[in-house]
Amino acid sequence: MSVGQSIGDLVRQADRRVGFLAWLHGEPRPPIGGFDIKGEKALDWGWVCVNLPSAADRALDIGCGESPTVPAMLALGYKDVVAIDLQFPLDKQLSGPRFVRGDFNEISLEPGFDVVVACSTVEHIGLSGRYGSGEDTDGDLRALRKIRTLLNNDGLLILTVPAGNDAVYKPWHRVYGPKRIRQLIEGFRVLRSRVM
Repeated sequence: MSVGQSIGDLVRQADRRVGFLAWLHGEPRPPIGGFDIKGEKALDWGWVCVNLPSAADRALDIGCGESPTVPAMLALGYKDVVAIDLQFPLDKQLSGPRFVRGDFNEISLEPGFDVVVACSTVEHIGLSGRYGSGEDTDGDLRALRKIRTLLNNDGLLILTVPAGNDAVYKPWHRVYGPKRIRQLIEGFRVLRSRVM
């Protein structure tokens, strides 16, 4: 490895931790030390799993990662489970679900889902870096419009997002305040909500 590559790697690591580039562009900076994604996901996954309906023919988990949601769907007897992510730690461990690798907004799916889960996922869609293939500032809004077309008329969306003041922490995620959350859930009827 050349000295230039080593310095570049060091600068990228420092930027991921401290957010120099965001600061230079006048954007919100990530917290010192980064985000606690594992802790956040554990709370969200628990909420999602207890709110899954007891039976469904078709279910979709967007951004499944290491989620216990797909195994919970299988345990509940869901007949057709589709899981989408950019990478799959679970695909070698589970049989039954169909794993699709890629960006949700770019994947073609057949409508008719009874349940769609988007657990701590849509806030990443469209942002450059780890969670996206390019910059799309409205990727999250496009994803929710697409979800509406995939759900049955009486289908259920289980959605978790970080709440606070409207902000974008490029390239990591968005935070949803009153304005953006209204745009995000436009066209959906809220049955239950909880702020953790």
